[in-house]
Amino acid sequence: MATVAIIGSGAVGLFYGSQLVQAGHEVRFWLRRDLERIRAQGLTVHSHGSPDVAGLVAPGRHLPAGRFRACASAAECLQGAALDWVVVAVKTTQLADILPALALLCADARTRVVAMCNGIGIEERLVPTVGAHRLFAALAHVCLERRADGSVEHQAHGKLLLGHARDERGPLAQLADLVADAGIACYQVGSLREARWRKLVWNLPYNGLSVVFGRDGWDTQRIMADVEGRSLVRALMEEVIQVANADLAASGAAAAIALSWCDEMLARTTGMGAYRTSTLRDWRAGAPCEIESLFAEPVARAARLGVAAPHMAMLLTVLRSRMP
Repeated sequence: MATVAIIGSGAVGLFYGSQLVQAGHEVRFWLRRDLERIRAQGLTVHSHGSPDVAGLVAPGRHLPAGRFRACASAAECLQGAALDWVVVAVKTTQLADILPALALLCADARTRVVAMCNGIGIEERLVPTVGAHRLFAALAHVCLERRADGSVEHQAHGKLLLGHARDERGPLAQLADLVADAGIACYQVGSLREARWRKLVWNLPYNGLSVVFGRDGWDTQRIMADVEGRSLVRALMEEVIQVANADLAASGAAAAIALSWCDEMLARTTGMGAYRTSTLRDWRAGAPCEIESLFAEPVARAARLGVAAPHMAMLLTVLRSRMP
């Protein structure tokens, strides 16, 4: 069994961490919000179930506090057996702040790191701290929300795309074994850069438009029901793919994303129901939004590569105008 520390125990960290706990792994959640509540009452995941997540059926599951450790600091996460894995599931707005703690958690050269952060340019920010040889990514295609009582609501999906910072297959198989053992559907990607762009094809349009539409923002169902909204989603997706393919070519990657990926992402969204994106929830709560990694960096790369991306640039401008 593996020993895993999770930095950023929000909805994503708690959800996937609960699967690792259920599989018998030793999991240490570094919590800020709801620390004492979860220490005392345990962790609850509400779910209707998903074919992507084995063993998770309606109405969900409750893990008693004794099944895992809720920690208040990185130092507390280090108490006990050495860490095999450190999962970084913080918002990218917090990434710079946690780097000193990440260095502490990874002092043992055998400890490996899995980034579950959204956006472009994540590995470039983490490599100086942990090194590329032991840096992985797990990109979640999932609909989750943290409830006010500290529990997690799972609405749909759950599959993980797994990659390695150097695109090395051998080390990646070790992460795939851990994830599959926990009953989580996963796919090992040959190009992590491609996988990040594939996820951004969904993230950029829906996260962005969910904030700019309406006075209080729109959920995905409302965006999809609006003819102009759906058309704009498609236009943004196609622009992201154009920038992605230029970036992949510039990096020397042989991979390319077909426009048919837009159709798959649109179909997945139709089955989500009324999902409120993470950017919409952050914006409504007055919390910092992941503008740089999800929107600004892709637009900057388009400019550097000479790819016209007018819809992406306009979305970024409007988003910034709506930030507190």
